[in-house]
Amino acid sequence: MKQQQLKEPHFNGEFEDSDSQTEDNNSKKKTTLIMNVSDTQYDVVKFVGKRLFKWILQYESDATNWDMFWTDTAVQPETLGKMQPYQKINHFPGMYSLARKNHLGRNLMKMRKQFTQEYKFFPQTWLLPAEYGDFKTQFVKGKARTFIIKPEASCQGRGIFLTRNLNDINPNDHYVAQRYLLRPFLIEGLKFDLRVYVLLAGTDPMRIYVYQDGLVRFATEPYVPPNTSNLDDMCMHLTNYAINKENPNFVFNKDASRMDIGHKRSIKAVFAKLEEEGRDIKKLWQDMNEIFIKTFCAVQPILSHHYRSCQPDNYANNMCFEILGFDIFLNHKLQPILLEVNHTPSFTTDTPLDSMIKKNLIRDTLKLMNVSLKAKEQIIASRKESLQQRVLTGKKVKLTMEEKMSQMKQQEQQRNDYENSHLGDYVKIYPLEDSQEYDQYIEFASSLQDSWTGTSINLMYLLDIKRNQKKNTQTPQQQQQIKNNVVRAPFKPNTPANNLPKLQKILRPESINVHGEDEQVCAKVNKLSNIKMQPRQQSEPPVLRFKQTVKKQLQLVIPKPYLQPKLFDMESIGQDKFNNKRQQFQDMMFTK
Repeated sequence: MKQQQLKEPHFNGEFEDSDSQTEDNNSKKKTTLIMNVSDTQYDVVKFVGKRLFKWILQYESDATNWDMFWTDTAVQPETLGKMQPYQKINHFPGMYSLARKNHLGRNLMKMRKQFTQEYKFFPQTWLLPAEYGDFKTQFVKGKARTFIIKPEASCQGRGIFLTRNLNDINPNDHYVAQRYLLRPFLIEGLKFDLRVYVLLAGTDPMRIYVYQDGLVRFATEPYVPPNTSNLDDMCMHLTNYAINKENPNFVFNKDASRMDIGHKRSIKAVFAKLEEEGRDIKKLWQDMNEIFIKTFCAVQPILSHHYRSCQPDNYANNMCFEILGFDIFLNHKLQPILLEVNHTPSFTTDTPLDSMIKKNLIRDTLKLMNVSLKAKEQIIASRKESLQQRVLTGKKVKLTMEEKMSQMKQQEQQRNDYENSHLGDYVKIYPLEDSQEYDQYIEFASSLQDSWTGTSINLMYLLDIKRNQKKNTQTPQQQQQIKNNVVRAPFKPNTPANNLPKLQKILRPESINVHGEDEQVCAKVNKLSNIKMQPRQQSEPPVLRFKQTVKKQLQLVIPKPYLQPKLFDMESIGQDKFNNKRQQFQDMMFTK
């Protein structure tokens, strides 16, 4: 690894693709890959693609012949649905469920209601204005509670403020409110947080890797517990780099060989210092890894649904990947607490520290995802083979469920073999041999997703339709035979037999005695008894079928004296006849 880094070109934080417009790259396209960078502003991404992997950089946003597309924005499902099997993109559709503060809070709070102890790794959260009533009860006289208020869709610390007064919050504005964490772990008297880079390399099954280096971002003012006089001191309470770098006290890191100085340091350097002081860094990593896995479990059904809807035949589960920035707070006991998740972490490289860490991170990510010419050629060859088989047989080969599962396991094993030997500075945390304990979280999240989308109800309805269709295809003899073979379940103990209706004693319509002299009622009843039930339509829900049957019966029995279009047909009768008819109708209505 060290020898490889020595051979790599040095990245100084800036990159200019000087030969992108002048060089004729048509001859190179057959022997190298194309990386589309039309939607990224980061030089480090272009440097890794051009200088380290020797790829062709593509700047046309509407081009489709790329192999790797790097974007700084979210990916829409339509984009993934149009991709070829050998193409890769650096985002998953549906990642808003983690990236937006309100969605993250909502999903984690739902999990906490079911798993109270297992999901205590984030602050108590309220989504305003929907939960304004519950949030209002937190302000009690005599108790000075501090809350941190964040806009639901912002970044880099914009719009964040601390408050102890409910009047500071407009009840109609959209915010994410959290309890302020009062007792942070301090280094040199300063509050800090960790930016840990986590790679999601697949959704079904999930494949999660954690990068062993990252950033430690310090506040620039010594920490003092919040009080009425320092609530507005953002450089004391917030650790965002975008806020603190404007403070005159901020110390920039100017030497890549010294990662342990300044107000932005590397995780490796800080953890090494804490380990020298006797802190259990191994347990800290284990606790953070649990947070990462449980957070993804809460949204796995959402991400998997988006991915499978766009690429149902991608059994390798490898067309998307995403580097997420998890912001972790350490309390006074060195226990990690999740603050937020960034799906587009900043890759700016304004210091040597940023340049080295982010260059290595992107390089190791692209290697781990096997973005290579060899992998592309294997996929194209496999596609050609399936197309040739389709031409010979004249029809598309449809795999059975067992064959699909077999291919998925085969592809998963191939990924495991490759990725385990190309980890770089990544560590695989999911799936592992002892990761079955997380299945309960995914199952519960799936039930929440099904209840929200109505999937379980639709599935029951489809099964009912299939049963009815199968029943209609059977002959009367087969249906009678099935009825005779059905084993009736015994009555439940709480349902006595004498309370059940005795159908044989119910009077049929023709045996009902109608009292009174109204013969029309008798005629209606007799007519109703002769009505034959129409066969129900399989495409309609049971409730709708019942309503339509009742409506038809009423139309057959009840006359409609008020709807007589011929009475007012001016073209077929004259004015005199029309008046006579109208007078006759009025007389008839008055007599009734």
